[in-house]
Amino acid sequence: MNAATLLRAASDAIPLTDWVLLGICTTAFLVFYACDFRRWGILSFASLFFGFNYFLKIVVMYPFAWSPGNLAATHGAFEGILAHLGMAFHLTLAGFCFLLLGIFVSRRFAPVPPRGCLAIYRVLTQGWLSGGGVALGAGAALGGTLLLFLLGFQPFQARSLVFERNDLRPIYNLWSQMVPFFAVNAILFGVTARRRTAVVVGLLLVALGILGGNRTVTVMTLMQVAVMLAMPRRVRNIALMLLGMLALALLALWISMLRAGPGKGSFDILDSLLYGNNLSDLRDFAWILTGMDTHAFLLGRTYLAGYLGFIPAYLFPFRVEYGLGHITPALAGLDPMFHSGLRPPIFGEMYVNFALPGVILGGFLYGFLVGRILHWVNATLERPRGMTPEVVLWTAFLMLQVVDSFVFTPSFFGVYVLAGLLVVGAALARLAARKATA
Repeated sequence: MNAATLLRAASDAIPLTDWVLLGICTTAFLVFYACDFRRWGILSFASLFFGFNYFLKIVVMYPFAWSPGNLAATHGAFEGILAHLGMAFHLTLAGFCFLLLGIFVSRRFAPVPPRGCLAIYRVLTQGWLSGGGVALGAGAALGGTLLLFLLGFQPFQARSLVFERNDLRPIYNLWSQMVPFFAVNAILFGVTARRRTAVVVGLLLVALGILGGNRTVTVMTLMQVAVMLAMPRRVRNIALMLLGMLALALLALWISMLRAGPGKGSFDILDSLLYGNNLSDLRDFAWILTGMDTHAFLLGRTYLAGYLGFIPAYLFPFRVEYGLGHITPALAGLDPMFHSGLRPPIFGEMYVNFALPGVILGGFLYGFLVGRILHWVNATLERPRGMTPEVVLWTAFLMLQVVDSFVFTPSFFGVYVLAGLLVVGAALARLAARKATA
């Protein structure tokens, strides 16, 4: 069956109330985007945050999650997924509503800029954004990539070795956090200091994500860089945005095919995008919920396991047993030894730990923190007061990474890496200050 036939079969199964909710969400997003477009152009921090994480992954993908096209990717579990899709959708909408409430409250009652944003901005501008910082970052990224291959990682399929040797997971995780940081640093230094060589270096570092078989390192880094360059300039070329979105989607699919290996890609491009594992957050949440029917709520165990990410998992069995990357495939009936974990929306971990109260309270607190970052970005770009807009946006993305990691812990390891990078950046800033006064 073609994509249209599969979607038609899905549309017949979706309850009318859910279609109404989808219509309300779509209208609300289009109104928001029209207002945001008038203010900031085709891309902004807020439009990427809401458009990619919620409108695309939840509203647009919900009908496709009902489609029989998911049969190939769900290993015979599709019937159980269908029984829980409505619940996954409603829980996600509930979390999103309380996220919006948290953003509203933060704008009314917490107008002071987050201290973390100002501290990170100073470290970036005074430390990392320099010729020495770019050289140090490029050397570290290339050295880390070489180390991966010396340890036995294969090009385009580096993640697969992690399942065979858990002792290598921290090294791979460190690499996947360092490369995007150094790539963005080189690109922004090149743009703000007008050094084309640095921009080229940054793009080459982004390409290391392809070599490592990591879509996040490559695609998400390019998406964030696009916001950093487009938002301050109020770019309004919609055709350019659509072309960029298509290019990034094709890049993500290409990396997926490289990672799968020759002869293993059974989907065509459209099927892979709609029914593969690229935008499957809502379907994955429903899959996880199939196991919650008979499993007790975890009461914060996955959060504790994630926050202790500085301890290698093979040295601490609790982290292995209760890490979300282990829990989600186990709940879905998959083997955690050979599956890296399912990826629910950010409210999924809140639910499997604390049920609906966790989604409500967690969504509100998450929205409150995100709202402070959004307000700081918009206020600062309206009145820069000597601050570099591109670096302001990079700071906001780094702060969002920290906030995201506290509420969705599989990436919490990155908080420790970022802290280390900021310490090094502060040392670079002190060294530069000494040279300036010498």
